[in-house]
This record gives sequence, structure tokens and C-alpha cells, in this order.
Amino acid sequence: METDEELEKLKNEVLRKIGRNVMLFQQMEHILKFLLASGSFSSTVSNITDLKTKLEKHISTVQKLTMGSVANQFLEKNFSEEAEDTQEELKETLFFFRYRIQCDEAQFEERKMALTSLVAERNDLIHHLLPRWKMESHESSIEIEQYLDQQREKILPELEWLKTNFEFFHEYLKFMDSDEGKKEVNLSLLRQSPLVCWFFNIAAQKKRADGWVVFDSSLEIIRKNFPQELIDLKKRYGYKNLKEILSATDFFDIFEEPTAKGVRLLYRIKPDLHFTVTD
Repeated sequence: METDEELEKLKNEVLRKIGRNVMLFQQMEHILKFLLASGSFSSTVSNITDLKTKLEKHISTVQKLTMGSVANQFLEKNFSEEAEDTQEELKETLFFFRYRIQCDEAQFEERKMALTSLVAERNDLIHHLLPRWKMESHESSIEIEQYLDQQREKILPELEWLKTNFEFFHEYLKFMDSDEGKKEVNLSLLRQSPLVCWFFNIAAQKKRADGWVVFDSSLEIIRKNFPQELIDLKKRYGYKNLKEILSATDFFDIFEEPTAKGVRLLYRIKPDLHFTVTD
């Protein structure tokens, strides 16, 4: 017969392993909530100042979800069998971020089964383990200890997978918050602006035989169709003139061509740039 001291040591070990598994599940839940809360956001340029408020509200909502709800939404919103191609017509530039884990149907089903099973394991640990454990029984304590070890082995592979995704995503967010990342975002917004798109399409459609376009000719077309875009360039785009804007995109070569009256500005799409012209 086991002594009281041996049984007490066994009970303490079971309690330690309960705490260990609870912490592992909490790590999983924390990562799932982070990936779900931060995995998708968008804003038009005119509403970009409201983006932080929208994100904070969304994060607060996600933090209140149960682990089961978080896992279900994570599977629904953060997985994609193939890349999505959104063709929605936009009236202004949209800043859009979406974090997706691309996989085939078999991989998705495997991940779904694993997460669903662990949610059930977590609920069993929190809500149903204690009634099954006869604390004064050596046999019951051994059985519960083995159950907890087996549960840990199920948790660890999924937790490591989630940690890998968390670390990758976290590094990406750190980059986006860096000076270099902010520069890339601003450059992307500039390149997608209506003003730059007009210069780009005109250059593609109305270029001379040598590939160059007279800047003033393009400017006249834009002035007739998009006059508002030419007002207060510094405030809109962060540059004081159109030449600086074209140069900043890194889409164009710029050249001053001598004329009888002096020089005129020419520009062209860089020859090594691959693109599709839109109507």
C-alpha cells in the first residue's frame, strides 16, 4: 500500500501538470486572438485617421471571445485555399491588409480537426477533469497524470505551429511600424493614387515613337479630368511638385529635352517595368 507521503507527492505532480497544461492552452488562446484580431483591416485614404480606433475596438471584441469562438473564427477568416482576387470597384485609394494562411483542402481539414480537438481537450481540462479525479486514490491519480501527459503531447505540435505564425506575423508588423515599413506603405499609396495612374496610363498610350511623353501634354489632360488632384500637392502627397512625385514612384525616367526656346520636360515608363494598362 502506498504511503500518505507518496500519494501526496503524486497529487502535487498531478496539480503541477494541470497548471502546465492550462498555461499551454492559454498560450494557444493568446496567439489565436492576436492573429485573429490583427489579421485583417482596411481603410480608405480619407478615413485613414480612424483606422487606429477601428482596430482597437476590434481587438477589444476579440479579447472577449471564448477559445472555441476564437478557433472557429480563426479557421474561417485566416485560412484560404487559394489567393483571393478582389475586383470590387473603388472610388478612392484603399489601404488594405489581410493575413492569410494558404493551404489546400486536405491541409485545412487537418488543421481544423487538430484545433477543434484541442478546444475540446481544453474544455475537458477546465470543466470536467476534477470530478473524474479521485484525489485520495493512487490509481486515479496515476490515470490522470498519464492523461495530462498525453494531452501535452497533443498541444505541443499545434502550439509550435501557432508560434511560428505568430513570430512571422509579429516581425512583419514590426517592419510595418519601422521607418522603412512606413516608407513602403507611403510609396504604395502614392503609386496607386489617381494622379500617378493618370500619368502612367497616358505615358503608355500616348508615347512618342522613342517612348517619351511630353510632360505638359499629360498635365493638360489631367488638369481637365482630375483638377482637384493638382491642388496642394504637398498636403496630398508630401511633395512640392509633380516632378518630385513622378521621381518618387520609381516608375518613370525623367529627361529635360532641349528646344528652340529652352528645355521641356519629358518622361517615360521605365523600360524594364512590367505592367498592364487600364482604360
